[in-house]
Amino acid sequence: MSIRELFRQKLGNVEIIPSASVHTKLMHKVAIREFLRFNAVRFNIYYLGGILAAGISAALILSAGSDSSQQTSNNLSGEKSKTDSIEYFNIPVELAVIQKPDTFKETANELNKINKIVKPSSDLKNEPVQRNVERENPIVAATQVNDSFSKKDLFPEASPDMSKLQQGFKGEEVLIEPSVSEGCSPLKVHFYIKSDSYDSCKWTFGDGGYSNEKNPEWIFDVDGDYKVVLHLFGSDGSQVNSSATITVHPKPMANFEIYPEKAILPEDEIHFYNYSTSAVNFNWDFGDGGSSVLFEPRHKYAKYGNYNIRLIVSSDYGCSDSIIVSNAFSGSEYFIDFPNAFIPNMQGPTGGYFSSKSDESAQVFHAVSSGVTNFHLKVFSKLGILIFESSDINLGWDGYFNGQLCEPGVYIWKVRGNFRNKEPFIKMGDVTLLRN
Repeated sequence: MSIRELFRQKLGNVEIIPSASVHTKLMHKVAIREFLRFNAVRFNIYYLGGILAAGISAALILSAGSDSSQQTSNNLSGEKSKTDSIEYFNIPVELAVIQKPDTFKETANELNKINKIVKPSSDLKNEPVQRNVERENPIVAATQVNDSFSKKDLFPEASPDMSKLQQGFKGEEVLIEPSVSEGCSPLKVHFYIKSDSYDSCKWTFGDGGYSNEKNPEWIFDVDGDYKVVLHLFGSDGSQVNSSATITVHPKPMANFEIYPEKAILPEDEIHFYNYSTSAVNFNWDFGDGGSSVLFEPRHKYAKYGNYNIRLIVSSDYGCSDSIIVSNAFSGSEYFIDFPNAFIPNMQGPTGGYFSSKSDESAQVFHAVSSGVTNFHLKVFSKLGILIFESSDINLGWDGYFNGQLCEPGVYIWKVRGNFRNKEPFIKMGDVTLLRN
């Protein structure tokens, strides 16, 4: 059994009740110590000293004004003024120049006695601001000091870790150095600590995230203001906090539509409908060298082409977004297509002419098209023999070659030409000839 466990068993049920006088003495000492310690939100010896110093200074100024008036009066009456040399001590200058010669030494001696009581040791290098106040205003120390407090109690030495944490810092803002303090969403920020005198740290980024890294990197993907807080911890339990604000501006979104959806170039005028959000500036590139900064521009293309249209938008904060529509007019209303099978008329060749009635029975292989101005169709056998050829889009293949019905099977077709907008086309496929 260890000593710790032995003591725990022996003393576990022992209850020690201190007397009421112990509590009274303890609270009395705590009250005195708090009164002698500087606290900005509580009345203490420094506030009392300031009040006494202000009152004494006002009285001395009034007294000095009275002496000055009396001296002026004496000079006017011809009397020779007499001045004694003033010996300066370790007291404020304003007290030295306004004391009368006959009372100056007595005041200085009293102040020297006070200095011996309140003056901290000279080996303190990092003295808090309140100790300098005591040196400049030694009257503050006139309050009775309890005998149970030593000089060390009145002026405790700063711990090494806290001294390092506080050294060189005048405010919280100097501890954090962000790579940027504001920007567009998503905003990537690299944070740096302007100190090496700490044992550990913790970052909170204001969006629910945190990190224990020394110089973390964080991405803010939602716009807003974020308070980033840094906590530095010393090895003795001391802590220093700092904060910084990161502002994330919203990113605009670029979006648009083209009307008509299946435009015919160059005949149709294109209208661009703008559906962008959070944007104030617009830059259009129509892909043919033309551009615009209008919200919803119109544009007329000089010739057919597969144009790439780009829109770049930006906000008041300089945030930007872009969108590109590639081959914007590939879905033109102009087209050409062919069936993949047909059944020739068994009664004989028809010459390739077709009608709605012949189409119902699929007797002629021909093109289905719109906007075709130039046309040339060829049909080949599997062996590559040219079986049918036509430059008339209203004329198809009836399934006959040299007056004879072709064998059923798969045949290859190839067509080329131009649409009305001068867009060229070349297509190739296969068709199956069937027999009833």
